[in-house]
Amino acid sequence: MASTLTTVLTGATAGIGLAAARMLAPRGGRLIVHGPCPADRVDALLAELRALPGAESVEYVPADFTGLREVNGLVDRITQLTERVDLLINNAACAGPPRREVTGDGHELTLQVNYLAPALLTERLRRTLALRRIVNVGSATHYSAELDFDDLECERHQWDGADAYARSKLALTTYTCALGARDLDAVSVHPGIVETDLLHAMFPISGASPESAAANILEVAGRRGDAGSYYDEQRPVAPHPAATDAATQRRLAEMTGEWLRPFLR
Repeated sequence: MASTLTTVLTGATAGIGLAAARMLAPRGGRLIVHGPCPADRVDALLAELRALPGAESVEYVPADFTGLREVNGLVDRITQLTERVDLLINNAACAGPPRREVTGDGHELTLQVNYLAPALLTERLRRTLALRRIVNVGSATHYSAELDFDDLECERHQWDGADAYARSKLALTTYTCALGARDLDAVSVHPGIVETDLLHAMFPISGASPESAAANILEVAGRRGDAGSYYDEQRPVAPHPAATDAATQRRLAEMTGEWLRPFLR
C-alpha cells in the first residue's frame, strides 16, 4: 500500500485487530485505530505502533459499539482527522453471550455490535467522506445461520450465543454482497479459525495465530476488482446463498434502514 493511504481499522486493541494494526502501522500513511477502551488506557499501544519503523501517523478513536450514538461520535472524530478513507476494515466484533442481552438502543447485543454498528459506520463514512475500499471481517460460521426476518433479534427462538454470532455474520456478509451488487468496492473475508478470546468464548477448539488472520485480511484488502466477493482466508468462494439473494438483500436493507434511520444524518 502506498504511504499516502488512510486506513480505519476497528477493533484494533486486541486479537486479530491488534495484529493487523501492528502490520499496518509500518506501511506508513495515516492509520486510525478504534477500540472500546478510553483513550487514556491505550497509551502504551499507541506508543508501540508509533515507534514501529515506517509508521507515520497513528491515531486512536474510542467508541463502544453497544451504543449507536458512539458510532456517530467515531465518525465525527474521523472526519476531523481526514478528508477521505482509502480503506475501512470493519473488524470489531463480540462473541454471542451465554444469555440474550439487549443494548440501550433496544437491539440484541451480538447483532448490533457485529452488524448494525459496522453498517452504520460504513454508511456514515460513505455519506461524509470519500470512502474507497471496505473490508468486512466475516466468519465461516455464517454458513450455519439463517436470516429469519420475523425474529432476526432472537426474541422468540431458543437462545444460543454461537447461533446469534453466526446470524450476525450472515447479516454482515449479506450487506457486503449488496454493496458489491451496487458496484461499491466492498468485500467480506473469513480470516480463519483464530486463537482469540472471542473463539474460546463460544467454541472449545484451538486455532491459528491472530497474525495469520491479520495477514489474510490485509492480503484481501490489497486486491481490487472483486466487489461483493466473499473470501475464505485468501481464496474467493461462494458465501451462504442468502447473502447473494436479491430479495434477502432488499429485506435486510429495509430493516437495517429502519433501525439506523435515527442515526443517519
